[in-house]
Amino acid sequence: MFVKLADRDPVLNGKVFLKDEIRYNLLHLICGSPEALRIKSKSEDLIFAQTPGFNPWLWLSPELTEERKDEMLRNLAEHVRSQVFPGISSDPGTAESFARYYTEGRRLKAQPYMILEAYICPEVRPPADVNGYIERANARHTEMVAANMSAFSKEVFGVTPMPDDVYRAATAAIGTGGLYLWNVDGIPVSMARIAHRTARHARINDVYTPPGERKSGYASAIVAAISSYCIRDGLTPLLYADAKNPDSNKVYQSIGFAGAGRIADIRFR
Repeated sequence: MFVKLADRDPVLNGKVFLKDEIRYNLLHLICGSPEALRIKSKSEDLIFAQTPGFNPWLWLSPELTEERKDEMLRNLAEHVRSQVFPGISSDPGTAESFARYYTEGRRLKAQPYMILEAYICPEVRPPADVNGYIERANARHTEMVAANMSAFSKEVFGVTPMPDDVYRAATAAIGTGGLYLWNVDGIPVSMARIAHRTARHARINDVYTPPGERKSGYASAIVAAISSYCIRDGLTPLLYADAKNPDSNKVYQSIGFAGAGRIADIRFR
């Protein structure tokens, strides 16, 4: 029933998956990693992929009957029973069903962690009268970017990363050329990154404004600016936001982002 998903597997460009591609865009990144666990059904209506240490992402064709979905999820949970996962990310109903089957007979509990709202921006509406200008981050910004990444992790996930780890992450993000800063009077007040590009979309993340600089439109300005870069390059910008964070959702909606579906992040404890 299940086989290994190949490099550049055509299922990721199949007609059915493309209907859900915005919500499941992260699968392109995961499936492009040689270290990832990559599985698909022989019928190509299920994709299950995991970067080591992170939640697997699970896509199931919406065209399947509920009975068939349930059967496939039970079989998938049995197929990966020897694997240890920190959780599961998928459509809320799909995630709950897989979590139930996967934790069955284990000393694990499935706990809801976060609901992600997927957003897409076909046309940017830049905010008016925001002070400042955009700049591409470079090596001299590494310590500041690392501090922002650490603060973001603690604020959103309740986790303070190790200094060496976050410094490496900041160095890598700057090295891609996709990390940008919004500056006011020469001082960075917000950041955002074009993290990954596919054939049709560009995914934005690492959007962060320190608490003392918020409510001034800086996040709106920088996300709008880099979204315009994506559209200029022929790609539609998208991003994920915590559905329970009204401020970030309001920012994205105000500059042209529209909701495209939700992903549930469930953790196994």
